[in-house]
Amino acid sequence: MVKELLAYVTCAAVLSVPAMAAGQPREAESQTSVQGTVEAVDYKARTVTIRGVKGGVVTLDVPPEAVRFDQVKVGDTVTATYYDRVSLRPKPAGEPPVDRTMEPTTVGTPGALPGATRTRQRIATVTITGWDPANRVVSFTTPNGTAYTRGLLDTTDAKIIEGLRVGDRVDVTRTEAVTIQVNPAATPTDTLRNRLTVSVLFGWDNQFSGKVIKEADGRTSGGAPIRLDETTYDEVYGRIGILKLGVGYRTTPRTEAVLNFVYSSSDASEDATRVGTVGTTPVPLDVIFTEYQYWGFEGGQRWFFARTRFTPFVGYLVGLNRLQDIRATFVNVPANLLPGLAAQDGKMFEKSWAFSLGPTGGILIGVGPFEVMAETQLRFMGGLSDVDWLVEEGLRDVNSESSRWSLPILVGARIRF
Repeated sequence: MVKELLAYVTCAAVLSVPAMAAGQPREAESQTSVQGTVEAVDYKARTVTIRGVKGGVVTLDVPPEAVRFDQVKVGDTVTATYYDRVSLRPKPAGEPPVDRTMEPTTVGTPGALPGATRTRQRIATVTITGWDPANRVVSFTTPNGTAYTRGLLDTTDAKIIEGLRVGDRVDVTRTEAVTIQVNPAATPTDTLRNRLTVSVLFGWDNQFSGKVIKEADGRTSGGAPIRLDETTYDEVYGRIGILKLGVGYRTTPRTEAVLNFVYSSSDASEDATRVGTVGTTPVPLDVIFTEYQYWGFEGGQRWFFARTRFTPFVGYLVGLNRLQDIRATFVNVPANLLPGLAAQDGKMFEKSWAFSLGPTGGILIGVGPFEVMAETQLRFMGGLSDVDWLVEEGLRDVNSESSRWSLPILVGARIRF
């Protein structure tokens, strides 16, 4: 709803108040309007600074009689109607400064839109800070430090114009009268411009479940008892790095389809990881693993809560990933006690395909055509594959809990096209 502010604003003026039959000031023909945005509000000094849509800045005074002045905020779009002319009188040396206001009178038709306007005249001693004789525009500063730029009345004495200089002290007379209409903020209209985005995200895949090896008992191909202990991803690989290169395409103003290329890799611990024992007299099974690595593609959708500078979103992603071989090198294990995988190039897990899926959430922070982006996901990743030696040695289920849940936290940026 439009809020209409009736205020009396420092504007055009005459040197004195002539008697008019209709009660209207002679400078009424200098009334003007400005549309723009509130750039500054000084509630204590009761001034409003407006930057016009066509450029230029105007400062208007708001006397105590103005209603709802406290509702005017920086950023408001307003339309102000005011008198933009002043008259001035050179200030004789030694004459004391003045700052007085005459009581307002009502002019116009009461009840007419934007409403009846009241006018009053204010005379103040000011200092000239700028003078454009070609356009008859003068800038001045009042004793309280407020700066104004106004035009001179056409009736201004030519001798005054010729003698006017920056730095002069003069008495400026202006008519205070204005209506300010605060327009409601426009509701942003979402469009389908900039449909395509390209993004880069990187971070850590923080797993909180899943085992590289499940606890199990069996025998080696040579008949020696073997016991494998539960070994988690964190024990072997720690946090796993992940990189996503993505493309987004807006299907509606607040939804977009997403396609990501995913690459993930993490080196194993530099020290051998103890995974169990082997032999009648238990010999430790210490293993150095190769890296955990996969690549894949995932697709999904995002829903945006709002299209603003800070835009939260939720969504989902479903992917298909190609896991690479994982090999193990046993350290200080006698040859007669080595498990069967030693004869298979140390391959503990075969290459395989695994699904990934889960809900996502995040935020976009707009910076021009770029957007800083943060995203997380409750992510399920499929398990590793079986290998032959596990079946032969009674350890078929040792990798049955190798699927994992994780909470990747990714940051990056994207650009809109």
